[in-house]
Amino acid sequence: MKNISKYMIIRYVSVILISCLTFSCSEDFFNQQAGNQIEPKVHYQSTIDLEISMNGILSPLQEVWPKLILVDGLRSDLMDITSNYNADIHNLYNQKYEASNPFLDLSGLYKVIINANEVLINLNQVTKADPNFDEFYQKQTRGALICIRSWAYFQLIRLNGEAAYIPDNMVALPADLNQTFIPKEAMIDTLINQLKPYIHTDQSTGEMYFGYYPNSKALLGELYLEKNDYANAVYYLKMSMESYGNETGIYKVDRTFQKEAWMNIFVGGVSSSTENIGVITYNATDNQKNQLATWMLPTDEYLVKPSSVIYSRFVSQTPLKGSGGDQFRGVGVSIDTLENANETYIKKYSLLDGIDGYSIDIPFMRCGDIHLLLAEALNRMGEHNLALFLLNRGIASLAERPEDYIKWATNAGIRGRAYLSVIRLPEDMTDPKVITETIEDYIIEERSMELAFEGYRMFDLMRIAERRTNPDYLANRVAAKYPDNMREQVRNFLLNESNWFIPTNK
Repeated sequence: MKNISKYMIIRYVSVILISCLTFSCSEDFFNQQAGNQIEPKVHYQSTIDLEISMNGILSPLQEVWPKLILVDGLRSDLMDITSNYNADIHNLYNQKYEASNPFLDLSGLYKVIINANEVLINLNQVTKADPNFDEFYQKQTRGALICIRSWAYFQLIRLNGEAAYIPDNMVALPADLNQTFIPKEAMIDTLINQLKPYIHTDQSTGEMYFGYYPNSKALLGELYLEKNDYANAVYYLKMSMESYGNETGIYKVDRTFQKEAWMNIFVGGVSSSTENIGVITYNATDNQKNQLATWMLPTDEYLVKPSSVIYSRFVSQTPLKGSGGDQFRGVGVSIDTLENANETYIKKYSLLDGIDGYSIDIPFMRCGDIHLLLAEALNRMGEHNLALFLLNRGIASLAERPEDYIKWATNAGIRGRAYLSVIRLPEDMTDPKVITETIEDYIIEERSMELAFEGYRMFDLMRIAERRTNPDYLANRVAAKYPDNMREQVRNFLLNESNWFIPTNK
């Protein structure tokens, strides 16, 4: 993509001078003030120095991830353009991917990879300088760094269908800038092989927690799901949800984030650690602005709005026992309508009065996401009832809870948490293939609401369409948001699977 080569040859040092050298997992994670760069041989002298560097690794996501959320929404069936659109937004809506489009600049993901490499090659120096940083902590830290690097590569291969491989040692880059681009399938296997040696499978002792970083087990489960290895996907996705703190901890879809508390996932999202696993935080007072509010609010640029498809999906849900239904995840929260006007807007990143919309956080891995991925993998394993319980009312609803899910008793289910009716299969449905694909459709539709405008939708449609060898699955759903005079043209374009990927600018 635009500027990839530039960032390949810059040694993007992640060491940033900040006013306080010690801080806990809080909003201060991204509160960095740029200063003079420090040579690695001078900087990496203690675990405190290491923590500063690890905190800086994710900072490029503040700029790139809001752009990719817009790219996902405009390419999929979640977002429409408003009358305020500019040429770049209009091209994305029309499925045109020009290298000059600033929304398609993925260099921030490559910066994350380079940052992680920078710290990885200096871990031994910290071990020599600080006796507290022993072999155990070095392995755990190395695993966390490989995880965030793998996560960044995973996004790139899903966006581009390939990624430029960056050697651990930056000086190994060829002088002529020719890069080795690894295709998606091969990169997935590479990432799995790199992650597995650092997976902590002994749940009895707990493991180190790296705030704001993705969970390595969840990422490994996603990688296996992407290649349709359902047994391994279930194994690691389930284990990731059982790795909250120690052997008794579990990430739960429960009542913690029901009703008004739902907005806490995004307002001060880092403190919502039982739901959010990987989080990008913002604080406008420190000049860290989440641009999504700018692009989505009618009081600002208002470039995009929810599509009629997702709006209809939210409002057509059947409430659970007259509860009012999806009151904290649908209209009035994720999306809303202007007073005295028949115009909709995306509200998810401007949820609370008195809180600067620019400061709303973005989770890039969270509990609801992983639960639905686990349900998807279980369904493909033939565990249809378990998949439906995760989708609907949680494992607690099982009359005889499976032994492997004893700790899941307090789970409420994705739809249960949202006070929505239980989805059931038609009683006369008996064909195993039809049952599997019907439940899969339920799960993917639920993901479109649970994770609306968080950057997942196009990846979901691509994964299912590829799995079923059915490009119609994606093409029909995306085309549905377009006006009649554009629908068939968009559909025909998306029937070609090569058009699902954003071309790299080699």
